[in-house]
This record gives sequence, C-alpha cells and structure tokens, in this order.
Amino acid sequence: MGRNDSYRVKEDWYTPSGNRRTNPVYITTVRNSYLDKSREIKAQVEVELHQKAREQIEKWKEQEIRAKLSHAKQMADSEAEAYWADQVLAAQDVIEQIRALLSSSLKSSPVLDLNLYFDRTEFPQFTAPRPRPSAPQQLPPPLEPKRTLLRFIIPPLWRRQLDLHSIAVDRYSAENHARQLEYENDVARWEGECQAALKVYEVKKNDFLRTQSEHNQHIKYFIEQYEAGEYGAVKGYLEEVFFNVKYPDAFTVKHEVSFDPDSSTAVIDITLPPQDIVPTTVDYKFKKTTRSADPVEMKPKEHEDLYDSAIKQSVLRTLHTVIAATRSDSVSGAVVNGWVTYLDKATGTDKTSCVISVSTDRQKFEEVNLSRVDPTECIKALKGIVAGPLSQVLPVQPILQLNREDKRFIESQAVLAEINATTNLAEIGWEEFEHLVRELFGKMFSEQGAEVKVTQASSDGGVDAIAFDPDPIRGGKFVIQAKRYTKAVPVSAVRDLYGTMISEGASKGLLVTTAHYGRDSREFVKDKPISLIDGSNLVYLLENYGHKVRIDINEARNNKGRNPLAR
Repeated sequence: MGRNDSYRVKEDWYTPSGNRRTNPVYITTVRNSYLDKSREIKAQVEVELHQKAREQIEKWKEQEIRAKLSHAKQMADSEAEAYWADQVLAAQDVIEQIRALLSSSLKSSPVLDLNLYFDRTEFPQFTAPRPRPSAPQQLPPPLEPKRTLLRFIIPPLWRRQLDLHSIAVDRYSAENHARQLEYENDVARWEGECQAALKVYEVKKNDFLRTQSEHNQHIKYFIEQYEAGEYGAVKGYLEEVFFNVKYPDAFTVKHEVSFDPDSSTAVIDITLPPQDIVPTTVDYKFKKTTRSADPVEMKPKEHEDLYDSAIKQSVLRTLHTVIAATRSDSVSGAVVNGWVTYLDKATGTDKTSCVISVSTDRQKFEEVNLSRVDPTECIKALKGIVAGPLSQVLPVQPILQLNREDKRFIESQAVLAEINATTNLAEIGWEEFEHLVRELFGKMFSEQGAEVKVTQASSDGGVDAIAFDPDPIRGGKFVIQAKRYTKAVPVSAVRDLYGTMISEGASKGLLVTTAHYGRDSREFVKDKPISLIDGSNLVYLLENYGHKVRIDINEARNNKGRNPLAR
C-alpha cells in the first residue's frame, strides 16, 4: 500500500443471514492519481489485505507506464507532424513569393523623397554640467533667555545665562556666515564649470552645424543635378532606389546601374540566380512510423516554367522600378539586361551570359497594366531578346551595355597587329577604325564560307564593306558601315543605312560604332533587318576572336581638344 493508503478494521460485520460474524474485516482504499482510479480492498487477514493492495498498486503502475508511453508517442507524433506542417507552409510561402515577384513590387512606390535626406536634426540645448548649487538654509537663531524667579533672585545666574546666549549668538552668526561663504564659492565654481562647458559645447555645436550645412548643401546640389538629368546624379539616385529593392532570399537579384545622358536611358544590368538555386520542394509527405517526411518536388517542366517566369518578372519589375521612380524629364527610357552565372558542364568552369535583354520608353511602358499582364507576352510585346528557354541559359547580346570594361566578357591575350590593349578605340582615326571593322567581319563571315569585299574608305556615309553569304537560307548580301563616335549615333545614320540597303539590294545591314544608339534608333530597327552593334558589343565580338581591346568614351571626350578628328 502507498503512503496515503490506509485501512480500517470493521468489528461489526453481519452475514447475509443476519448472523453476526466474530472475525474482523480489514478494509483499505488504494488510488492512482495519474490514471484517476481508486479501489476499496477488503480482507479478513491484515497480511492478505497488504498483499492485495500491493498487487493492485503494481497493476496500476504497469498501466500508468503504458499510458505515459502512449501519451509520449502521441505527443511526439503530434509535434513532428506540426513541425513538418510548418515546413510545408514555409516551402509553399517561398514558391508563392517567387511567383509574386512582380505583383508584390506594385504594392509600394519606389520613388525616393530626396527631401528626407536633408539633415534637420536640432543640436541639443546646452545643459550645465551639474545643477546650480542651492542656497543654504539659515540656522535658527538661539532662543532669548527667560528670566525666571530664581534667576531674578540670584543675579549671577541671570548674567551667566546672558553670557551663554551671547556666545550662542556669535556661533550662530559665524556658522551662517561660513555656510553663505561656502555657497558663494560653490556658485563661483559652478559658473566657471558652466563657462568651460559652454566653450566646449559651442565648438561641438559649430562643428555639427558646419557638417550639417555641408551635408544639406550636397543634398541640395544633388537634387538640382538630378532634376537637370545630370549623369552622376541620375545614376546615384537609381543606385539608391535599387539599394532599397528587396527580393526573396530564395531568389536574390543584384542591380548594376548605368545611365546614358544623351538618350536619357537608364541601363540596368541585373545578376540573376541560376535555376538550381530556385527551390523545388512544394510539399512534404509525413510518415508517422518514422516521424519524418519526404519532400514532394515539383515536376521539371513546372520548375523550368517557374524559373522562366521569375526571370521575366524580375526584368519587368526592374523596368517598373526605373520608370516609376524617376522623373519623365530625367529618364525617358530603360534597358534591362539579365545576366546568369552558371556551370558549364562541358568545361567545368563558371560562365556568365546575358540571357534576356529588354528595352522600353517611358510612354509605352506606362501604358502597360503590370497587375494583369502575362510576363512572357509582355516581354514579347516589348520586343525583348530571349534566345530560348531561360533554363537553358542561351546567351544573347544586350540591346545596350554601357559598361565598356565589363568583366563578363571572355578575356584573351592576343592583340591586333597595330593596336594593343592600352589603345582606346574611341580615339583612333576613323579610317583605322573602318579597317578594324572590316577585318573583324572578314573573320566572322569567312567562318561561314562567306566573302567580304571592301569598298573605298570614307569618313562618313556610304558603304564600308559588303559581305556575300552563299548560304541559300541565311545568306545574301550584307552591307556593313562603321561609325567611330563618342556620342550617340543619330537615327538619321540608321535611316541612311536602310536606304543604302535598299539601293544595294542587300538582305541585311550592320551598323558598328564605338559609342551607342539612342532610343529612336533602336525603335527604328525593331521591324527591319538591321543589327546595331554598339561599343560594348564590338568589344565582345573582338574579344571572342582573341583581340583584347578597350573603349573609353569619357577619356575620348576629355581628349577631344587634342584630337581634331574626334566626333
């Protein structure tokens, strides 16, 4: 029997027939609080009572152990099931975030309030290093002595009392004077401390106000430059805009901002994750026997479609951010180039390729209702360049790439016969540049069995080279023209090339420049067999053929006065 179990002896016990029994009956009650059970046990012998009670208690203990094990198993199953249920929700949330890349960006405006960048902090008011000393409380003066009857009868007692009072008055005056003097000295020290602290305070305040004024002047100048469409300010503004753009952890995107002030075009190169970074788990199948779960993966085609949609949503989201965040008089259009770094399984090395390139002007993009578009159809409508399924990482040439020294292009060690890697192609003579273009396309077309015939060199207009491709499908006559410029090639030059193609009966035209093309030029060629090759693409092509070159437009512009042929 347990500690709380008790038993009693019942002396008067009757049989069913009414006869009184003389043998006593022992009775006890045993309990199990966990099972919430109790039982009354009876026996005629105390030893027997104890034995029955112990047997019942042991029986309940076994039941209690089994019940606790069952409960623990149920709790473990419940906790494991709840854990994997949370994992299911987390996996589905990640996928939903990726599917909603575009729609989620439409919920808030990317516009930066540049006025918030002004520092309007007020410098704290001066406070004394310690509180001003408080004036001391005057001590109570000694009480005037009273002449009692005894003191009247005995005059010496009265005189003695008067002398003691005079001494007390002197002490009272001296003590109050000392306290007042100490107070005045403390006030003087306090004033000196305040003056010293005030000098330090004024120095700090002046430094703060000067720094604040300089900061606010920079912000004011930045706003003026941004409103004027100045290159550095627009670029800096967009960099700040994209710094605040957040993507899901499972699909991180990095932005590199460039700006072409001549065409008021923002160029955003976005670094996209490879497909294998995008999660594939959409659910978990829980197994009670092992309290574990097997992931449920989406089908390969579904995963490819998700990746394709995510990239296209990212491009549209980037275009939306540029157009929505900027002023119409500062940025009139945007180009987004999407880059992916992936493992080349043939060589085992990492490669980076541009897989999508889209351009648009502000007016056209503002007419698009992004909350209702299909990303693929929208990219098509904007005449974006995609070589095939984005999961296959098929490279395309960016529509516009302003970074002349982009490390994503393949490097080589070979150089041209008369030009090395230190030569700035934007500064060489126009005739030398035309020869360079002819040599490049001579190599390109010769690989395809085509023949390039060089025309007479000229500084402007006309035809610089003609290629004849004998292939019955892709072949024909190609007109090639070179423009060594340091500013945007005007749309008139593109129209002239198109007219030359018609007069020459050519099937395709190639216009090559060291600079870039404006939005009007790119719009003009969208439905025509003309390829516009800007400085970045030219560097790309030359490096593919083993020629390390560079183009620095800013350097050429700065040296324009020393080079009368620079345009």
